[in-house]
Amino acid sequence: MNVTATPDSITVPVLEVFSSFQGEGPQVGERQVFVRLAKCDLRCAFCDTPESYPTPDKARIQLAAPHGREERPTNPLSVARLLEAIRQLDDPPGLHAAVSITGGEPLLHPQAVHALAVGIRSLGLRIHVETGGHRPGAVRHVIDVVDEMTPDLKLESASGMRTPWAAHAETYEILEAAGKALAVKAVVGADTPPAEVAEAAAFAAKHLPSAPFIMQPATPHGDGPARPTLYHLYHLHDAAGRVHPDVRLIPQVHVFLGAR
Repeated sequence: MNVTATPDSITVPVLEVFSSFQGEGPQVGERQVFVRLAKCDLRCAFCDTPESYPTPDKARIQLAAPHGREERPTNPLSVARLLEAIRQLDDPPGLHAAVSITGGEPLLHPQAVHALAVGIRSLGLRIHVETGGHRPGAVRHVIDVVDEMTPDLKLESASGMRTPWAAHAETYEILEAAGKALAVKAVVGADTPPAEVAEAAAFAAKHLPSAPFIMQPATPHGDGPARPTLYHLYHLHDAAGRVHPDVRLIPQVHVFLGAR
């Protein structure tokens, strides 16, 4: 990182900044500020935010929750501008438990994520990063300044892409050494076979034993995978539970709430 860089000089493409409730993983229900950065190097079939693939001309910045005014500044935005948006949303201070930096793939922008995390800490908020888990070099760049990460283990049956096992192994080992893994998440669909889930759960147990393994049923989007039946989820949980000590089933709760 350039030591002369400042929050005013570092810019990053942004999709949106908003206040909501965490809808995925072990922190479901927590009030968080979400900073959704633009651009992604993956094209998962189950993606629920394809608008994050390109850089939009303008970002969407919520000024107050739940239905306050929004600003539409031109991209890219400075880290300083993002920190001011977070500070303004977290009013009174401590209303939110954490800031979730997500995407897209936020670790396409490691310098910005690093600077953003340093600034968020000064606001007294925890820093959570959602990542595909396939960019271990970027994980290493930011690991000292974030509080936790959730890597998304892409199962081929649900994502439509080959699972990047080697990159995930390196990422998991970094997270395990730092003690900063919140969970390993794997989206599962109607066609996800138990053997694939067992392979993923065993992999997570080997490389990141401190973290729970979260199966997240696919939320149907366009041509993406269908939601698995409850009967199928029992079979997937049975398969994962034989090789991992902490397997949980957590759907996208914000979808049921009608929240972003």
